[in-house]
Amino acid sequence: LSIRRQRQMCIRDRYYSINMKKILFIILILSALCFPVPSPAMTLTGGVSATENVPTGFFGSWQVSAVRSETTNTDMFAPYSVEIWNLSKTGDVITLTNPVSGAQASITVKNATTDTFTFQRVTGDKNEKVTETAKLTLSGDNFYGLDTMSVKTFKNGMLAKEERCSYKLKAKKLSGADIGRIFGVRY
Repeated sequence: LSIRRQRQMCIRDRYYSINMKKILFIILILSALCFPVPSPAMTLTGGVSATENVPTGFFGSWQVSAVRSETTNTDMFAPYSVEIWNLSKTGDVITLTNPVSGAQASITVKNATTDTFTFQRVTGDKNEKVTETAKLTLSGDNFYGLDTMSVKTFKNGMLAKEERCSYKLKAKKLSGADIGRIFGVRY
């Protein structure tokens, strides 16, 4: 073949190659738009989180008395206790701390209304899982409620035993009155 003919064929091949790449690219984009691949990422949805609905009266320091109401293991769970709880909120995270023991945990709000909220705290590892769920009702500078605990012990990945306990709670606010109460404003 002549050099000129070879050049024409080379130019034609490049032209077809470029056009084929464009066509494949367009097909790829169209297929991605028409048949989207599900993303493993969590989809964000609008709305108000339960954390936003927690009554402000719950935040502050509390003297909490707990009396055991039922249990599967009297040796594992104390019959009563008196503790200091400090409930605080930063952004969307509610933290429960005990300044006496130094314990601190972020809690998950399960439900909240104008005078109640239910929270859950889960801790543990592959050998033990502790779940605590408390339902609290606010009444002025007091709250009352029920705190249930479950301690699951695992061996070789299988549940070996589960111990449960429920405590009746009564609490008195020590500090942290909301701004409206400080200035005598009722909402």
